[in-house]
Amino acid sequence: MFHESFNLGYASNNGNNDHWLIQLSIVRLIVNGQVQVATFYVLSGVSLSLKPLRLARSHAFDKFHETMFSSVFRRALRLYLPIFAVQTGVFIATLLGLYDHGFALSKNWPYGGTNEFMHNVFDSKWAQTEDWLRAMWNFANPFLPDRPLYDVHLWTIPIEFRNSVILFVTLVGLSKLKARIRISLTVLLWVYCMSLGLIESETALFIAGMAIAEFILIQEECGKQSPLTGISTKRRSMPSHVQCACWFAVGIFGLHLLSWPPWYADRTPGYRTLSRMTPWTQLKEYFWQRIGAAVFVFALAGSALLRFPFQTRLAIYLGKISFPLYIVHGPLNHTLGFWLVEAYFKITGSETFAGYETGVFLAFCTEAVVVVWLADLVMRTVDGPSVRFGRWLQGRWELRT
Repeated sequence: MFHESFNLGYASNNGNNDHWLIQLSIVRLIVNGQVQVATFYVLSGVSLSLKPLRLARSHAFDKFHETMFSSVFRRALRLYLPIFAVQTGVFIATLLGLYDHGFALSKNWPYGGTNEFMHNVFDSKWAQTEDWLRAMWNFANPFLPDRPLYDVHLWTIPIEFRNSVILFVTLVGLSKLKARIRISLTVLLWVYCMSLGLIESETALFIAGMAIAEFILIQEECGKQSPLTGISTKRRSMPSHVQCACWFAVGIFGLHLLSWPPWYADRTPGYRTLSRMTPWTQLKEYFWQRIGAAVFVFALAGSALLRFPFQTRLAIYLGKISFPLYIVHGPLNHTLGFWLVEAYFKITGSETFAGYETGVFLAFCTEAVVVVWLADLVMRTVDGPSVRFGRWLQGRWELRT
């Protein structure tokens, strides 16, 4: 919200503001949230498919049916309960006036970068209540995704729910096929979805995750190390340096595609040729980024070396709080974040490059501490109990035979 130039591809604008380090391929991923969503969707496809496919490959179809029943029943509760809890907090914060300053800034955004849309702040508490209830009702509709103004970042959740259900149907529909037939149809379905458009390519990310999950299981059955558990099922030799180099190259290629710049990609070194290769779509950014997400996660599934940074204690902890962090960071940006930036600008100044960047950086570091703390709190008090509530409700309502 305080920077705009990172949207430019490196060396794409005739030397005008286009030679920043953050504009370089892969480096730009540090600040590009859009591509993290694509990677998240692929990982969702992997995590939701792994157990059902393992049961299907072992022909344990009774357990497969039980797993799919549980997944379908609990999916909405898993996604929406924590969000509605946090959004209730957002509603209360709005009534208490904590969004007043952010709302005033959004009317005339004074800084460089994106003026992120936010909800209206009404004088009447009844009007605010009516507006919030309408927004939550619309947000819960997975068939008509929008950007909920009480937190525009939550646009991903109805898409996650809708495509999770599509993935479950695909798993059931292909479960009893021979493995090679199922894999072939999965790949064809991915290609078909990628060729259609923006909405369908979101579904393709989940289907790509399903294909990668099958690849993981094939590795396990061949006696290789499980990428998700790190447990070796059989004695195996260390991969050759050639194999490591190949997987590393695949991973770098995936990251390069994920780094597709939003602006002037057709004039950016490293992307001009790829841009010319896809004349049929105006959505080249999304097309190539989504291929990149699938390629990168595929590389992670194949290479223990590439997985290592994501298996540290810190990475595992961040994974545990990632969903709560996602649903609290937007509200904190519009309340605490704006106030912090302005407070630090009073110290550093905002007229010079050094002052502006220092003020934003200090505000980011301060807010990051609060975001992580609050995400941890939500994980323990809301997210975890929501998961347990879903399991409890399933146990109470499930038909006993």
